[in-house]
Amino acid sequence: MQHETIPILDEAAVHARLRRMAYEIYEANYQEPELIVIGIDERGGFLAQELCAFLEKISLIPITLVSSHLDRAAEGGAMGIELSASIEDLEGKPVIVVDDVLYTGRTLMNVVAILLHAGPRSIQAAILIDRGHRSMPISPDFVGLELATTIQQHVFFDTGKETGQVMAYLA
Repeated sequence: MQHETIPILDEAAVHARLRRMAYEIYEANYQEPELIVIGIDERGGFLAQELCAFLEKISLIPITLVSSHLDRAAEGGAMGIELSASIEDLEGKPVIVVDDVLYTGRTLMNVVAILLHAGPRSIQAAILIDRGHRSMPISPDFVGLELATTIQQHVFFDTGKETGQVMAYLA
């Protein structure tokens, strides 16, 4: 059976939610001397870049944008992560991990477990869409949209790289 694809956020709605999340992040971190923002893979990286642009408009806090790539086929079923910055650069600093959709929490849990080795002051999660159905004990700090879904449904985010339209869909 073919599922209907339903647009849930268009580009304007994505940017409005990211702008609101930027204010929430600033309010929670306004006394910090620096922020490290890490986007998970391509979609989280796109959102992290957009989020940093909003943060830079409302805050004087220096922000370092770090891209990441997850190695989901790491040895022993564990997940590896490759960062565009040295892991030592995270020590004692607040880190905000950004991703597009939070579902089981497995990806975010693995990323947090890896980042803990760097000794950051704190790790916070910023997620565009939280669709529930966790199998891991993880909860985001900043959420653009909480969406009630069934386990059979799929939520995906399109950065517009191929289509020219930034959109989030439910299928």
